[in-house]
Amino acid sequence: MSSGFWINFNPSANNVLSNMNTVNNQIQQESQVMSTGNSVNNAADNPAAYAISQNMIMNSNGLNVAVQNAQQGTAMIQTATGAQQQVLGILQTMNQLATQASQSGTQTVSDRAGLQLEMNSLANEINSITNQTQYNGLNILSGQFSTATGGQTATLQVGSDQGQTISFNISATDVNSLGVAGIAATGSTGYATGTATLSAGISSTAASGSIALTPTNLAPVSNSILETGSYQVVFNGNYAAKGATSTVGALSSGTLQLQIKDSNGTWENVGNAVAVTAGTTSVTVGDAASGAAVSFAFNTTTYATTTLATAGGSGTISQSDSFSLTGTATTSGTDTNNWTASTNVVGLNVLTQSSAANAITKIHNAISQVTAQEEQLGAVQNRLSATISDLNNTSSNLSSANQTIIGANMAKEQSQFAQSQVLEQAGISVLSQVNQQPAMILKLLG
Repeated sequence: MSSGFWINFNPSANNVLSNMNTVNNQIQQESQVMSTGNSVNNAADNPAAYAISQNMIMNSNGLNVAVQNAQQGTAMIQTATGAQQQVLGILQTMNQLATQASQSGTQTVSDRAGLQLEMNSLANEINSITNQTQYNGLNILSGQFSTATGGQTATLQVGSDQGQTISFNISATDVNSLGVAGIAATGSTGYATGTATLSAGISSTAASGSIALTPTNLAPVSNSILETGSYQVVFNGNYAAKGATSTVGALSSGTLQLQIKDSNGTWENVGNAVAVTAGTTSVTVGDAASGAAVSFAFNTTTYATTTLATAGGSGTISQSDSFSLTGTATTSGTDTNNWTASTNVVGLNVLTQSSAANAITKIHNAISQVTAQEEQLGAVQNRLSATISDLNNTSSNLSSANQTIIGANMAKEQSQFAQSQVLEQAGISVLSQVNQQPAMILKLLG
């Protein structure tokens, strides 16, 4: 451009101003870099580096959340295994009770009744633990995290990408799932009247028959500890001699004895015999103190059905009537009842020697089942621990790699920032001088 002097146009000032704008933009950019510590703060700074950085940030954030997921899974497993250890302790106590009750010849059914009461209490405690062991409001020991009981596996997202998961089952610990639940008797069925046995003292030609003991109502007493199985009631009565005008001898006294059938076919007395008279209409037999008892309600004509021979004298009569006690087994927790185990269950039957012996095997199986579940969860917990360590390491490495891409060299940026400030100050000084040129032209006109 040719040299000259203008009033309306100052090319020197424009050139200086343009350079100052460039320097000012550099100062703003360098200020942002130094304030954020990043050389790439938006896509305009470095499109390729910005895209790579955002992917790394996405993965790093996902890994950090995955660490939290794995830690929550570890806490969930620790909660479950802690409760399982309590269940194991109860099962060990049950095993001691069953072992004690399985002795023969040293204990009566009434002796075992106390053991049965404790067994029932322990069974309810196991279900209480099952219902009270919760994580985030979920009953984690009820079977809802086990495919074996119709639930679904617990799945943890332990990576930043789809499919990077760890799944595991938490088995149910209620007494039904463990196989250590009995079946409480709630009703009766199959009452069968036996044949009466008359003593020879009545008459060798006395007609045999049966006492009509068939009850109008037969049921376990309230809070009974009797469980489903085979039972019988034994009647032993005394008859007076036939009167001159009577055709039968009168019942003068009698007793009822409840008996339970052992699995080996042996009948064992439950409690003591209960005295009855001809007018008895209802009676409770068995061991009422422990609840090992049943209640009878009879017709008023109970004992007037055995016909004695004309020559009959006084004597005795004995008769055994069999029946069954029935009930409905409680169910395990399911999704239909919010995965809650029953709060009213009974333990394995230990009222007879053979049932107590069978209970030992079932309790051993339950202990093995819980122990195996603890082993499985322990392995998952160890895997989660290793996963957490790996996730933390990977996240740290990603953050470090990301910093090498977008991180600013602060020494270099500070040097450039100082240089730009000097250039800005020099530009201001030069701009001030070149702006004096129009004033010099006015001096020429003057």
